[in-house]
Amino acid sequence: MNALANRELVLLRIYAGAATVLLAVFSLGAFRQQPRHERFGEIDVERINVIEPDGTIRLAISNKARFPDPVVGGKSYPLRSGAKRAGMIFFNDEGNENGGLVYAGQKTAAGYGAVASLTFDQFDQDEAIALGYNDASGRRSTNLTFAERSNRPIQPCADSVFRAMQIPDTTERNRSVSRLRVVCAADLASTPRLSLGMSTAKASSVVLSDRAGRPRLRLLVDSLGAPRIELLDATGKVMSRLPAGD
Repeated sequence: MNALANRELVLLRIYAGAATVLLAVFSLGAFRQQPRHERFGEIDVERINVIEPDGTIRLAISNKARFPDPVVGGKSYPLRSGAKRAGMIFFNDEGNENGGLVYAGQKTAAGYGAVASLTFDQFDQDEAIALGYNDASGRRSTNLTFAERSNRPIQPCADSVFRAMQIPDTTERNRSVSRLRVVCAADLASTPRLSLGMSTAKASSVVLSDRAGRPRLRLLVDSLGAPRIELLDATGKVMSRLPAGD
């Protein structure tokens, strides 16, 4: 009986030890799978990427040095025009860029320059709504524009222009890029339909345009406070105006 009891005791200890190890493993796994919630009082960072569980990027907040290139069709293209600026870029469920907020301002030899822009992109296209501010030493303008764009995706054009920019010969590269800009003009064109803003001349206006981007109705208040309404034909000629005497 003593030998049997000892064997049972040994088996019981082995079982207990194995159960303890398995419990620890499962507990550790469950702990690691729990979402972590960190809290910081203050952090310094050059760029933050907000991603989905599968790694799809949805938002990038960045300084200008790390500002992301445009992403179209899941591919990144170094085709962003102009100087890089700090801000944030929004990405849709496909991981493609679909708008952003950028801003900049600095002193210059002439005084200062400052810009800011908030944009919303059409799906598989570019800016459909844009809110902008531009200031060159007090020559200030602001504008909100609603634009009509092509229903064709812009990725084929982005692919073609990117490949052309890799051509080693400078002359051939410039010729190819220029030709592609003409070929892709319809796909890349932005046709303003509604614009609200204030010009550098301190006049405020609302402009409604036709599908060709031609202004057809203008509501204006000039810098002196004088209001005016204008109806225009397709050539830009004023057909009628209120007040009629202006």
